[in-house]
Amino acid sequence: MYKIFLIILGSAVLLFTGCANKVHEYAVSSDNILQLQQLSKQGKKIALNKFTDSGREETKVMCRLATPIGTPQGQTFAEYIHKAFEKELIIANMYDPNEATKLSLNLDDIYGSTVLGNAYWKFDVTVKSSNGKSLKLTSRYDYESSYFASSACSEMQRSFVLAVQKLIHDIISHPKFRELLS
Repeated sequence: MYKIFLIILGSAVLLFTGCANKVHEYAVSSDNILQLQQLSKQGKKIALNKFTDSGREETKVMCRLATPIGTPQGQTFAEYIHKAFEKELIIANMYDPNEATKLSLNLDDIYGSTVLGNAYWKFDVTVKSSNGKSLKLTSRYDYESSYFASSACSEMQRSFVLAVQKLIHDIISHPKFRELLS
C-alpha cells in the first residue's frame, strides 16, 4: 500500500510541477521593424519615458501555481517591454532620446494561461504621449500548451518573446498610434 502511495505521489509531483523558467532575451521582429521604418521615412522620431505597471513591480507570473516564469535579468515585465520597444525603435532608426515626443506605457495587466486548448499571454496596456494623447489596448498571443506541467510551463516561457513582439505590433499598427507621434 505504501509503494502505491509513493507512486501516485511521485506521479502527481511530475504532472503538476515544473522547473523555474526565465523568458528569453528579446529578439526584434522584422515585421515590426518594417512597419516602424515606414513611419521613420516620414521623419518621425520617438523617445521613451519609463514604462510602469501601476506600482506592482511584477517580475514573474506563476505557471500552474507551481513554476515561476520570470524575466531574464529580474527586471519588471514593464521594463522588459520598454527595452524591447526601444530595440525595435533603434533598429528602425526611429529612436531619439532627445526627441520632444515621448511615449510612456503602463502595463495595466499581464496574464498568462497554460490551459490545454486555450493557452495565451494577454497584455492590457495604456500608451501615453507627451502630446496629451493616449490609447488603450489589449493584446493577446495564443500558443500551444501541454497536459504536462513541465512542458506547458516551458512553452509559456518560450512564447513570451513572441507575445511581446505581437504587443508591440498591436501598438504600432493601431490607428491611433500616429496621433501619439504628432
